[in-house]
This record gives sequence, structure tokens and C-alpha cells, in this order.
Amino acid sequence: MLKKVAIAGVAVAALAVAASLWSRRPAQQQKAERSVSVAAPPAVVLALISDLRRWPEWSPRERLDPGVQRTYGGPPSGLGSSYYWTGDDRMGEGRLTVTDLTPSMVGVELELKKPRPADSDLEFHLAEEGSGTRLSLAVVGQSDLEGRPLGFFTSAEKAMGAELSIALAGIKELAEKQARLEAARVERSAVIAAPPSAVAAQLSDARRWSAWSPWAGEDSKLDIRCGGAASGAGSTCYWQGADAKGRVTIIANTPSRVDAELETEKPGSSLSDLVFTIAAEGAGTRVTLGVTGGTAGGDVEKALARLTAAVQSAAAQASGIPAHD
Repeated sequence: MLKKVAIAGVAVAALAVAASLWSRRPAQQQKAERSVSVAAPPAVVLALISDLRRWPEWSPRERLDPGVQRTYGGPPSGLGSSYYWTGDDRMGEGRLTVTDLTPSMVGVELELKKPRPADSDLEFHLAEEGSGTRLSLAVVGQSDLEGRPLGFFTSAEKAMGAELSIALAGIKELAEKQARLEAARVERSAVIAAPPSAVAAQLSDARRWSAWSPWAGEDSKLDIRCGGAASGAGSTCYWQGADAKGRVTIIANTPSRVDAELETEKPGSSLSDLVFTIAAEGAGTRVTLGVTGGTAGGDVEKALARLTAAVQSAAAQASGIPAHD
């Protein structure tokens, strides 16, 4: 009897030692991965992923709570940028940080605080595939995206595969749309006999666009109304006439660049992004206008010609010298 008790005691002790050793082993990393072909260049796809501010446009988890509160830290995008959120019980609370960035890979660290504390890594890998991109997304860690443990008896592939596929489909749709817009981009440039500051002042004030913009048509009876900031981001003008209706809004401006959004309802409905880059060239200024989307691209050369005349006329009046072409 004593012999059996001793053997049982040894067995229990052995199990205890084995359990202790098992608990000290590093946890085995679980991994779920899916991939998709995207009809867009890798650079377009990379820009969507490495900018955390754009994740709400494609990530399925961003739609779990419409009232989620978001804050951002670090640089606007790329390595070191962070995104913090606080939402309902489904969305939880946590942080995303871009920790690795190369032309072929984006690494993102996910830290969850709620509904349960957990850490995971998201790995996006990009490779050229013809004229497009082969994109893969993997979740690596001990938990899924809601902090649930992915242990020995839980399949990471089964738990996460469907959600990864939905996320990749969102990136694919957005990247391909962006690629189509880029393919339709029209860009032209002109040299204006005026300093860069004079050109920037003309472009950053939406109220001054009526002097040269071709997008409102030729109606001399247009009703033009302006609001928002006097100049710079938010400066907006609306116009309406028998054959024309639309608006232009300054989105951002610096001494070397002005971004604007052009929306028209008449004669046709369209939305275009306009980017003016401004650089000194000799005694004048080279202005490059790029138009993406909508139907405004057909008027790029006309817009630059009219802008040139308007800026040079204003500069001549300011100096008291008659304007010339």
C-alpha cells in the first residue's frame, strides 16, 4: 500500500513539474492570413494602409460603432503614427501604431484594453503582380482582434479568416477606385510673370476664382456667394445661373501648394480634386495644375490661361504698369 502511495506521489510531483515547465514556455504564436489581388500599383495600396486616418474607409471593425471616438498621435501617416479609439462593447478600446514600413511591408501593432487586454501584430505584405498588387494580411499573436485567446484548441484561421477577407476586400475596392482616378488625372503647367506669392494669394482665396475660373461657364448673370474663411482652408464660393451651378472649396494651402475641391451640378454633376503646385522660375512662377476625377480635366489649359491673365493683370495694376501677354 505504501509503495502505491509513493508511486502516486511521484506521479503527481512529475505532473506538477511538467505543468510548471509548460507554463514557462513562451506562448506559441498563432497566425491567420489571407491574400487578394488588387488592380492598383503597390504605391497606391501602401498609401491606404500606412495612413491610419484612412482605415475607417475600409476596415470592417470601424463600422461596429458609429459613435466611436478617435484620436491620432505621431506623424500624420507612416512609421510612428498612432490611432487611439474608444467605443462601445463591440468596438472596445485600444491603439494601433505603425511599427514597420517598407515599400513591400507595413507592420502595425494592435493593443487592446477593452473588451479584454491583448496584443497582436498586423502584417501587410505587398508584391507586384503584373500591373497590380498581391496583398496579404496576417494577424500574429495570442489573441484575435477582440482579445479572445487563440489557444491550442482554437483555430486562428477559422476565427479570423472571414474578417481578414472582408478587410482585404475593402482595401481592394478603395485602392482600385483610387487607381482609376489617378489614371484619369490630367496635369498641365504654365509660367506666370508674377512672383509666387501673388499666385498663391490668387489661388488660396475662393472669392477671387470668379475672375478666371472656367468652370462656372460664361453666364454674366451668375449669382455668386462666398463664405467660410476669407482665405485658405475652408474658403468657399458657390455660383448659380441658368446653365451653371457649383462650388469650389479650398482644402489646404501653403506657399508652394493649394488644394481645392470643385463640385458642379450644372451642366453636369461631378466632383474633382484640384492641386496647384507653385514654384519660382526665373523672375516668374511656374504653376502646375493637376485635376483628378470629375469632368474638370478638360478645362485645365483654359484655367491656366485665365489664371495667368488674372494674376498678371493684378500684378500690373499693383505696380502701375500696363499688363501684357
